[in-house]
Amino acid sequence: MNVIGNPIPKPDAYDKVTGGKGYPVNVRLPGMLHARILRSPYPHARILQVDTAEAERLPGVKAVLVPSDVPQIKFHPVYFAPSEALSMVRDMLILSDTVRFAGEPVAAVAATRPEIAEKALELIHVEYQQLPAVLDPEEAMKPGAPQIHAHAPNNIALNPSFSFGDLEKGFAEADFIFENTYQTQRVHTCYMEPRVCVVDSDARGNLTVWSSTQHLFGLREKLAFALGIPVGKVKVVRPPYIGGGFGGKLDMGFIEPICALLSLKAGRPVRAEHTRYEDFITTARNPIKIHLKTGVKKDGTFTARYAKSILDTGSHATHGAVVLMVHGFYGFLLPYRCPNQKWEGCSVYTNNMIGGGFRGYGAPQAAFAVESHVDEICHAMKLDPIEFRLKNAHREGEPHPFEPSFTLSTYRLADCLQQGSAKIGWNQRHANRSNGSKRRGTGFACQPLWVSGCVGFPDIYEHSGAILKLNVDGSVDLSTATIDMGCGQHTVLAQIAAEELGVPFEAVRITYADTETVPFDAPSHASRVTYSSGNAVRAAAASAKKRLLAIAGPMLQAPPEELETANGLVRVKGSPDRSVSVADVVRQAESPYIQMVPDGMRKTSLDEKGTILGMASLAPTSNPSPATAEFVEVEVDTETGEVKVLRVVFAHDIGRVINPTGAEGQVEGGFQQGLGYALMEDLAFDHSNGACLAADFLNYKIPTALEMPSRIESIFVESNEPTGPFGAKSLAESCLIVPAPAIANAIYDAVGVRVRDLPITPEKILAGLGKL
Repeated sequence: MNVIGNPIPKPDAYDKVTGGKGYPVNVRLPGMLHARILRSPYPHARILQVDTAEAERLPGVKAVLVPSDVPQIKFHPVYFAPSEALSMVRDMLILSDTVRFAGEPVAAVAATRPEIAEKALELIHVEYQQLPAVLDPEEAMKPGAPQIHAHAPNNIALNPSFSFGDLEKGFAEADFIFENTYQTQRVHTCYMEPRVCVVDSDARGNLTVWSSTQHLFGLREKLAFALGIPVGKVKVVRPPYIGGGFGGKLDMGFIEPICALLSLKAGRPVRAEHTRYEDFITTARNPIKIHLKTGVKKDGTFTARYAKSILDTGSHATHGAVVLMVHGFYGFLLPYRCPNQKWEGCSVYTNNMIGGGFRGYGAPQAAFAVESHVDEICHAMKLDPIEFRLKNAHREGEPHPFEPSFTLSTYRLADCLQQGSAKIGWNQRHANRSNGSKRRGTGFACQPLWVSGCVGFPDIYEHSGAILKLNVDGSVDLSTATIDMGCGQHTVLAQIAAEELGVPFEAVRITYADTETVPFDAPSHASRVTYSSGNAVRAAAASAKKRLLAIAGPMLQAPPEELETANGLVRVKGSPDRSVSVADVVRQAESPYIQMVPDGMRKTSLDEKGTILGMASLAPTSNPSPATAEFVEVEVDTETGEVKVLRVVFAHDIGRVINPTGAEGQVEGGFQQGLGYALMEDLAFDHSNGACLAADFLNYKIPTALEMPSRIESIFVESNEPTGPFGAKSLAESCLIVPAPAIANAIYDAVGVRVRDLPITPEKILAGLGKL
């Protein structure tokens, strides 16, 4: 391998940190108008009248939009599922005559300057009829609670249930039964670039969209569906990069359809950019209350597992359906073996803000509950928590528990636990403990089973495409719809293309793409890009390479099957002195058929003419599971309740590592998000009116460099997955799934306080110590 496995820096890193032109927030078009949105101050109300006359008379105002102006087509905004998927709930309108959360759009304005649009909002007069609101999901399910959507009795959007074996028999066979309830909170993804878009229209009603999005084709489909127009009338341009997403830009917001309608009305491009407050009320990880009941034999074998999960989906279902299913399957039912299991889930409407996608997608909530619960069982039964997990874990070579036609061909949870525990000194963790006010503890948590994409999941897109073009200077243009969220997705794809083609990494560049010029690619989500998009890129590169060798064969007087590529050369196998550069081969293919040479004309071959291209569009053949174990050491101040994470060891079965630097960055970024989830982040609301109390990062706390541990050590177990590009599988989401339970378990080890609701604040620890 010449490129795979090398710690190659992101080529666009400097551009990104200096506010590069590639961010969608920097898109500007001639004649562009600026949109602002009027939002409801009430969590639940009927709109009786909207008077826009005064706003429309304001100089500079070019278009105003109210509910009666928009198509009344109910849609779901989630990119990765088809618009008419039966598993999704279509309960949203672009603008509605009923608002269901404080901050839901009521009207919109486009004006020549942002301050004019803001002034115009003040001139719109709305008459509301306030309706009773409910903000607690369990209250919302009770008889007599305010009805939020007519189609959902007791405000239950969805209530899936799955069971295996005989639960009652399993509990009867248990020597011990454990039961507890865990609660997680609402948190925001905190991407740096706000949601922003520019939409332009032409006289034929065609739309061109620039947006900070995680999916080109999903935005095209959802926008066309909500507007009631063919997808061919919508073109979405892929930004070179976006300022973060983490799942928070995995659905169409209100701004894209609003800007599209304003642009069609005004005949000019329209731009909308969220304030931080608007971002805070647009997407969040759903809070989930999880009740667990577990039957265990004396030797630590599970005999029965039951869980009930109540998810607050807010005013609209959006991601609530899929978050709940991933939570139930990959968070509870699948990670450990047990013959008798049942899970019941409820996705409940409330008058809270809507939820969204967030790295881990339902699994962080489940992992906090399950891994805390397992730790409690091990302490109560005095069992080794590593051996306990391995006793109930899956084994390499077994059928995949979700899709038995797939095999756990590479599965190294045991290696992760063994190497991680050795690195952190698990067996010596209780030696030399201080009895002072600051106590240290060590804990760990696992995500035993996760995904490399979504193949096998019902109603979720999972295929990818790529196009490669070789140039006469030996460079390679790689066109793909894959969005780089800042995680280095494009760097990894360029490495895969370079390795397969046998050219230097620097020869490959990611080029322009939009929904009219490149094949479909599923979103950048679900830990899928390296595995799924990487397989498509490798196949496209292999196709281009085949053509390259066919043209080089006559030049080297050797059949193509005897040729190979490396370091920008095509050479005869076993004869390194017989070679020609990739650039020379491409020039031969691109040259005129008849060429003038010093002694006259020279005829070449028509068979060798034509641009050297490679193209692929395919779905992955499997969904290999990574496995994760994370160990943390904490220090708890028993006088203040403050928790410091001192050290982190993260062990992950990643398949082959494509880019070690990028992989370590994923681990460190994921831990930062997990640290905030565990100890400080909580998107707070006024319980009297549902208003969000966070407007900026002064009010919403996330970890800074001061809170991060000084040591984060990554162990990558390279299991060489046979279905992955050069042996790779996934990494991204597991980095965030496991920190919260690992920290919770370490806190218990330090001071003996078990906190079952996130975040674990100093007040909760002091209360557990009996000091509050």
